[in-house]
Amino acid sequence: MSISKSLRIAKSFNWIKIKINSSPHFSISSILDGNFENYFCFRSLLTYFAAGLNMLTKICNTTEKLFMRYGIKSITMDDVAKELSISKKTLYQYVEDKDDLVKKTLLLHVESMDSVCISVFKSEENAILQILKIANMMIGLHKEMNPSLLFDLKKYHPETYITFTEHREKTIQTQLIENLNLGILQGMYKSDININLSAGFYMALIEQCISSEIGIISNIPFTEKYAYLVKYHLSSICSPEGVEFMKKNLKVTNLENTNI
Repeated sequence: MSISKSLRIAKSFNWIKIKINSSPHFSISSILDGNFENYFCFRSLLTYFAAGLNMLTKICNTTEKLFMRYGIKSITMDDVAKELSISKKTLYQYVEDKDDLVKKTLLLHVESMDSVCISVFKSEENAILQILKIANMMIGLHKEMNPSLLFDLKKYHPETYITFTEHREKTIQTQLIENLNLGILQGMYKSDININLSAGFYMALIEQCISSEIGIISNIPFTEKYAYLVKYHLSSICSPEGVEFMKKNLKVTNLENTNI
C-alpha cells in the first residue's frame, strides 16, 4: 500500500485524525498534498498509523469469523470486545458503531478476496484451472458460514449490502467475463455460449449459495453447495475437450467427490 493511499484511508479513522490535529507540524491537507515539514514526526505518524491499522485489521478479522459462525444480527459489540479481550471503549476507538464495524469488516473481506482472485488470474493461464483454484480457495476459507449472513447484511445494514452488490457487479462480473472469453479462446469453453448470461447466472447462483432464502437448500453447508455449483457451471459451458480437462483436474480442488 502506498503512503498516499494509506494516508487517505487514515483520514477516515478518528484515532489518526486526533493524532494529526494535535501535531504542530501537520494538517490533514498538508499531509495529503505531500508537504512534510518534519520527516521524523511524519515517520512517527506512520508508525502510529501502522499500529492502528494492524489493530483494526485484527478487529475486522475476528469480527468476520464471528459473523461467519453466528450471522451478523446475533453478534453484539460486547461479543466482539470479549472475543478480542479488549474493552468496548478500546473497540470504539477504531469503529463508530456496529454498522461501521460491519462496513469495515466487509471491505477488508472484499479486498482480501480480490487480492487472492487477482493472484490466481495472473498466475494461472488456463481458464478452467482459474475457476477451480478460486473454488478451492473459497471452500477453504468458508468452511463455516452461517446461512443468515447475506440476509442479515441486506436487512440490517442496507448501505453496506449495496456496496457489496456494486462490487460484485463491477469486479466479479468483469473477472468472470474475462475468464469466459479466455476459455472460449483456449477451446475449453463452448464457442456459442452467451457470455453475459453465463456470468450473470453464475453470480446469481453464488448469491443463493450464501443466502438461506430457498428452503430446499437452506440447510446444506455452503461448501457443499458451492462445490456443486462450480461443477454445474463448468459442465454447462465447457466444450467436450474442456469437460475432459475439468475431470482430470478436479484433484486440484475439493470438488472431486461432488456428484453431478
